[in-house]
Amino acid sequence: MLRAVSFLAGARTVSTETSMLKVNLTPDEVRKQLRLHGWSWESGGAALGLGLGILAPVAGSILTAITWFTGPHWHGFFIQRYGTVLLFLTIPFLILGGHCIVLVKKDEAAKRRHRQAE
Repeated sequence: MLRAVSFLAGARTVSTETSMLKVNLTPDEVRKQLRLHGWSWESGGAALGLGLGILAPVAGSILTAITWFTGPHWHGFFIQRYGTVLLFLTIPFLILGGHCIVLVKKDEAAKRRHRQAE
């Protein structure tokens, strides 16, 4: 569905696409895509980077919150340091995951071009 937006009467109109393709990402669909395309170091890096990019800030926040109540040193572990390191590692993990996704997309585009050339 396209929607035209007019800012002033008689002015240019800007068309924007408001609907996106509906993607069904159920676990069965993801498994089917992995069976179809297989695992590669790019897809593994994307899964690992994005997974750790989501888990690292959660774990880092929990460890940091624990230090507010127990202090930075707890049973021989420096949990304040570990929490801070996990919080700072969030961005590199997300960058790694995003970069690997770009590599996967480039590989798919190259394969598609190769198939069309044949």
